[in-house]
Amino acid sequence: MDLQAPAGRYAPGHPVGAAPMGQAPGAAPANLNDHGTFEIFSAGANIGTETFEIRVHSDQIEAQGNVHLQVEQGGKKIEVRTSSSLLLDPRIDPLSYTWNQRGAQSSQLSVDFRTEPVHWGAKTVNGQDDQRDFKLDKDVIILDDNVIHHYQLAVARYDQAKGGTQAFRAFIPQEALPGVITLKFVDSEPVTVGGEKRTLRRFLLTTELAQISLWVDDQGHLQLVSAPDAQYQASRKK
Repeated sequence: MDLQAPAGRYAPGHPVGAAPMGQAPGAAPANLNDHGTFEIFSAGANIGTETFEIRVHSDQIEAQGNVHLQVEQGGKKIEVRTSSSLLLDPRIDPLSYTWNQRGAQSSQLSVDFRTEPVHWGAKTVNGQDDQRDFKLDKDVIILDDNVIHHYQLAVARYDQAKGGTQAFRAFIPQEALPGVITLKFVDSEPVTVGGEKRTLRRFLLTTELAQISLWVDDQGHLQLVSAPDAQYQASRKK
């Protein structure tokens, strides 16, 4: 995703492009349970953090995150606090999603993936209500703006046995934008995370506008996100 695209009505956007479709694996891996904190960097400067937790239950998966950013806008430092909650079924298919932003520019949205068509509703920073319906596949991948742990859920959908480049439908809730992403396992590579050199598995996530490297450990837990063209990085904090 183009993580540094101009701000939309809800948050900075990152449109997705088009590609041939692939297949998602069946059940959620048992090691999807995870929690932690990512430090977020833009142009080498630390601009904030995301704390998150992913919990696997017998009948559903909960993924929650809280983001705290300090960014410059018009020469002034702006503090942004957001929270998100994604509910998925055991196949990692989305059931519902909520997101809200607190502060001087507050906004919120919710998406119900159990309806046909999918219902999307939001209250914009201007206080206006916006309601839309989308025809989305049941196994669409959710990758919202500035929600780092969503990339871990995307990697969990990659079929290791099949390998190669795999394509998935994607949806960006804050932009109300559907599209397609591709994921490819590159190799196990040495990389520095939190000042420590480690060997991690690198995946390449590609859209029409960006290429993003995702490094995960042997449990599939996301450790590092890097989009060099956008000068963007998110690194797991010890």
